[in-house]
Amino acid sequence: MGFTRSTASTDPLLGSRLHIAVKAAIAAAVAWQLGNLLPSPIGDYAYYAPMGAVLAVHPSVAGSVRESVQIFVALVMGAGIGAVFHVLPVPGWAAIGLLVLVAVILAGWDRLGDGRSWVITAALFTYILGNIDTSDFVSGLVGQVSLGAAVGLALTLALPPIPARIARRHLDSVAADVSEQLEGMAKVLRGQTADPEQAWLEVAREVFPDALRLRESFLALDDSLRGNLRARRWRDHVGRRRADAEVVERVAALVENLTYMLGEVQASPRPWLRLGGEAAQSVADTLDELASVVRRLVGDEPIQGSDVQPLAVGVERLSVLVRDTADHGETSFPGAAVVVSLRRILGVLPVPESEEVASPIPPLRAPRRR
Repeated sequence: MGFTRSTASTDPLLGSRLHIAVKAAIAAAVAWQLGNLLPSPIGDYAYYAPMGAVLAVHPSVAGSVRESVQIFVALVMGAGIGAVFHVLPVPGWAAIGLLVLVAVILAGWDRLGDGRSWVITAALFTYILGNIDTSDFVSGLVGQVSLGAAVGLALTLALPPIPARIARRHLDSVAADVSEQLEGMAKVLRGQTADPEQAWLEVAREVFPDALRLRESFLALDDSLRGNLRARRWRDHVGRRRADAEVVERVAALVENLTYMLGEVQASPRPWLRLGGEAAQSVADTLDELASVVRRLVGDEPIQGSDVQPLAVGVERLSVLVRDTADHGETSFPGAAVVVSLRRILGVLPVPESEEVASPIPPLRAPRRR
């Protein structure tokens, strides 16, 4: 049986785009005005200034600096290539081919990052559009794009976004998805669905891809603090939420694996649990406790040992149940896998070491024969 369902956006900064769009618009307008104030010949190419401004506007100060430098270096490299081919005694068609060959090779330099495409663009623009006065065109292109990039960078420095709310929404969304998945499994195990096989198909879905996007959103949040004048005020808050996100990400991966395993076993001709039975009820109660813990993970207060205690008791109860059925051979294997998964989840929960969650849980083993 195949389970795939994931609807989250692939954009870790979705929600801050309006902020970026407004900054880009302002930067482009300011760059255009300033570009037209420059003396000729640089001022004759003012239409390149808004382009540089838009390219330099970035969600983070560090990203804006990085991309501005990359664009400037790529432009200088490309303009230099175009200027060199202007003076070479090579036919136009051959010059274009060789120019592109050289530009593409040089654009492979890793340090250029996303600005690498400007090596080829600047080289072609310089060769094709700089026929009248190559030096004027090069100075105009590089100067105006650099001016625009400086405006974009300055605006990013003045109005740096901190997408903490976006990262928090992603964190809450993933935690809610995991909790709903656990509660959905518990409902099926209690026999509260009309069509259990269809219910497993609806409950089981890919959660880990969303968790990976959660990680990307916190990486973007970390990047937004670099060079940000407001970083000190936000650093502790972001650190706490990043720790929560790391736990939720790991729990999501384990729960997804647990969901697939239970769904496949219960939908097979030899299901492990009788839906609605005492054992299924015990597993369902434990899954509900885990769902409750996952919801508390993203609360405003740190999770405590008392929050995890009912879950640990439930895992112990399941451990005893599995040990008591160890003589049943392969039919007890899924139970052991469930207990192992739940133990792993308990191991990643951020409970202070000083707080005892539960009495030591003995390892899984078969009852001693007399």
